[in-house]
Amino acid sequence: MNRSIGIYNLINEKEINASIKRVIDSNINFNTYLTPKGLKELRFKINNILSNLWNQELDYQNILITTSSQQSINLVVDAFLEENDTIIVEQPTYFGALDVFEKRKINIVGLNIEKDGFDLDELERNINRYHPKMIYVIPTFNNPTGYSWSNQKRKDFLKIINKYNILVIEDDPYSYINFTNEKYDSLIALNNQKNIIYLGTFSKLISPSINVGYIIAEKSLIDKIYLYKKSYDLSTSAFLQYVVLDYLNNYDLKELINKKIDNYRELLNKSLKYLKEEYGDKIISYTDTKGGLFYLVKFNEEVDKNIFESGNNYYIDNGHEKETRINICSFM
Repeated sequence: MNRSIGIYNLINEKEINASIKRVIDSNINFNTYLTPKGLKELRFKINNILSNLWNQELDYQNILITTSSQQSINLVVDAFLEENDTIIVEQPTYFGALDVFEKRKINIVGLNIEKDGFDLDELERNINRYHPKMIYVIPTFNNPTGYSWSNQKRKDFLKIINKYNILVIEDDPYSYINFTNEKYDSLIALNNQKNIIYLGTFSKLISPSINVGYIIAEKSLIDKIYLYKKSYDLSTSAFLQYVVLDYLNNYDLKELINKKIDNYRELLNKSLKYLKEEYGDKIISYTDTKGGLFYLVKFNEEVDKNIFESGNNYYIDNGHEKETRINICSFM
């Protein structure tokens, strides 16, 4: 097994199967297309959950359902970036996003992240130097390090992006897997939705096979993304959207998430223990992950590519062959 990938998450198999069965046994009319924006009832449900979580009013019409966060990234890039535009990213960061930017021939500027986010002085220098159209970040439990920005750094970051009026993709697959008592505020909520395109997903919450994500942004931004969604696939799978809706309607998400956190925390401890036992004399350092599914390890020699992915996958440059991402579930 590739320890960098592993098993993506622990699923609540009984509940998922029950939701699937209820949808199959229902009288839902599947002989029609849904709107490209997605199932209205599901957007209402997401709207209500996040309005309560963020303590601010959202508009379900500014939520667009997608076929996973990966499609969301593609949609946003197609809608707002052109070849030779510049985007600033954290370094290291999610390889799937880098792949999208590279294939669209976007100029990528990578800024090394600290335990609590960007060096904001360096960020502003690079904004003035490269004039980016967009910034891509995973501020809550970065993939692959598990680092999370402090709330103060989030507020200071938003002052900068508002000053220069730059769009930000806030990719947020992992925020509910929180091993700390810290409450991390989303950028979109802190900024009252201005300049932020928020990406959410159910693949880490429900199941990787329930490949449903969503985008939240101001109306003018969502309207533009919607035009591209129509040309991608008309609409995300109606069946999967109804499964997600049933799951959200029938189960206590807070209870399920708390169980997941307990299980993931135990898996993280087992993973670190196993890693030290097997590779202790080769380990230089590993990141102190605060949540999510991953941590980054630096070895004193090049990683065995039969077991681990090269760290080069998470950077815009080479020279990271002695680093790798570990999935905390991979030593189950």
